[in-house]
Amino acid sequence: MIVAPIEITVKNGKKLTLKSVRPSDAQLMLDHLIISHAESYQNLNRDGNYWKKVTLEEEEKILTNLEDANMRFMLGAYDNGKIVAGLGIFGSDPGTFTRFSAMLGISIQKQWHNTGLGTSMMKYAMEKCKEAGLHRLELSVRTYNPEGIALYEKVGFRRIGTLTEIAFIDGKFVSEYLYEKIL
Repeated sequence: MIVAPIEITVKNGKKLTLKSVRPSDAQLMLDHLIISHAESYQNLNRDGNYWKKVTLEEEEKILTNLEDANMRFMLGAYDNGKIVAGLGIFGSDPGTFTRFSAMLGISIQKQWHNTGLGTSMMKYAMEKCKEAGLHRLELSVRTYNPEGIALYEKVGFRRIGTLTEIAFIDGKFVSEYLYEKIL
């Protein structure tokens, strides 16, 4: 699914463009993922080294598959031609009973934390999800990530449970909260 571009202004006065990350932006996306995962790997699902091993062709294929899907997309926040944040919506395949539900994941480079970028991206993504016919969004967040928890609750996500010791990070098991939002 391709999302139309919009311009936003964040708290520091910078203007950013939110738009679909296209296959031609694969290198920009890989650059963002390497930075964001190196900075915040404890809150994401891969360490920074993972994205250094992904080839340009592999990332192009991922982005092509998202672009060609009805209930999936990758939204990027662009600053002067660079991607500084990414938000993915990963819906089910048509014909499944869960086709109106999707998973959400977001990564924001640290210099853009607490600027309102996450809120803007979440609100725009939810608007596009409604337009696409999605009914429910789901995400999980590490229990020790107060910034993420605050963002999700601010935009209306509701905590529905705990995924106990779901991830193994830095030699220990960590838990996540499960959140949902009915659109």
